[in-house]
Amino acid sequence: MPSSPRLAPLTGAVRARLQRALLFAILFCSIPLLAMSAHAQQFPFGTQHQAYRPGTLTPTNFTRTQLNQQVANYYDVWKGRWLAADSASSGWRVKSDSSGRTVSEGQGYGMVIVAAMAGHDPQAKTIFDGLWKFRLAHPSTIDSRLMDWEVPNPDGNDSAFDGDADIAYGLLMAHAQWGSSGAIDYLAAARNVIAGIRASTIGPQSRLPMLGDWVSPNGSTYSQWTTRSSDFMPGHFRAYGEATGDPAFWNSVVTATQNVVTDIQSNESANTGLLPDFIKLVGASRDPQPAPNLLEGANDGNYWYNAGRDPWRLGVDAILNNDPVTLAQVQKISDWARTSTGGDPNKVRGGYKLDGTPLNSWQDIFFIAPLAVAAMTGEGAVDQQWLNSLYSRVYQSHNTGDYYGDAVTLQSLLAVTGNFWDPMAVLSTATPGDFDHDGDVDGDDLTRWKTNFGVGNQADADGDGDTDGADFLVWQRNYQPASSVARTGSATTTAVPEPSAACLACWLVAAAMGSSIRRRAG
Repeated sequence: MPSSPRLAPLTGAVRARLQRALLFAILFCSIPLLAMSAHAQQFPFGTQHQAYRPGTLTPTNFTRTQLNQQVANYYDVWKGRWLAADSASSGWRVKSDSSGRTVSEGQGYGMVIVAAMAGHDPQAKTIFDGLWKFRLAHPSTIDSRLMDWEVPNPDGNDSAFDGDADIAYGLLMAHAQWGSSGAIDYLAAARNVIAGIRASTIGPQSRLPMLGDWVSPNGSTYSQWTTRSSDFMPGHFRAYGEATGDPAFWNSVVTATQNVVTDIQSNESANTGLLPDFIKLVGASRDPQPAPNLLEGANDGNYWYNAGRDPWRLGVDAILNNDPVTLAQVQKISDWARTSTGGDPNKVRGGYKLDGTPLNSWQDIFFIAPLAVAAMTGEGAVDQQWLNSLYSRVYQSHNTGDYYGDAVTLQSLLAVTGNFWDPMAVLSTATPGDFDHDGDVDGDDLTRWKTNFGVGNQADADGDGDTDGADFLVWQRNYQPASSVARTGSATTTAVPEPSAACLACWLVAAAMGSSIRRRAG
């Protein structure tokens, strides 16, 4: 009886041919999947993608479905009133008022809002890319990584800190939402803006936000020791640290701003926690002081149209990051606001001195909506009722004079309803098969697997040090087709369908090729 043929060990050349045969079969079978892998939003509006700190309050006077619809309605009004296509740049911009001008602050708000509303607005990605295109068409003449703060601006084309800070955050949200492998590398763009912010608008010694790239760190009237409280965005700074791989630097900015807030609340607003629009750190000890008439007028030292954003900015950091320092700071403001008004939002006035004395008898939703974010940090039935009342007061209220009140209110509503998230936090839990770390498992990851198959370890899903067929199976199990995301409204993991007959035939061909190769080798 003849003995069975002995199979010779595979040589390097034969092994390579086997790998090519296997690769051919896998890629042929994957063609239909690649056709389905167009980028869809990964964190669609209407689903809470990041858990808030334990104990965070949310409105209880409406269902989650009602809250989402109310925010969507608010967005639709904001979009129709303030977003506009720009023929000069072929992009999109946020109109500031009836004059048609645009400021970087509004452009940054727009980028954050539109990225968050993907899943509700089918135009979101197109509009976002257009907003970024407009930004690129209008750089600061001092640091081109930053935006000219006002377009058109006959008095000089330099930057304002807050606009660039939100633009960078919006780009990080876009990276999480749509990935960075398309026409715009959102992550690279964000890192470039963040580098500009760090180099040109963060005090080298103070670690505080400067007013813009036009400020000399050691200037006389304006310097690294003159700052605006509404530029204290600790949640943004934490995200920058994660995105750039330099959390130590950006945590030092968080600490510096927290120290200023603590000092002001202890020594200038002990009964209210309110912060002034502008602050100057004076003397050898760099003592933080309100700075009236520093930049915009007599109310620069009061709680006015800059500082009115503080309960929202600090509140977002408290609910997303559960930082105890920020939490205590925003709770102090919220407690004063609730008790001083008797829990009635209709008694919130338009601006205050730091001791709580109202500056006016009129109201503006700009001063009310951010307090709703602060109220989320409260405890017990009284704070819950305060939050419910604040939300009811603002969710249908609009300002028609300019973009500002509605933009701040809309972002506050996103936070209050669970629809705001830290882009780096939602990406921090990697999905198996997400080889390019852009928050989804799609055709781009298959391309990376193909490139590394048999030669590298940059698509090693199972941790065995190489890229092989087992890693492809991990990709297959976690593949997220765009059609499924669009259909379900969420980026849930969807298994790739079982191979078709043609696909199975390909695998058989590959196996036959491998068998033939081995027989000839013997």
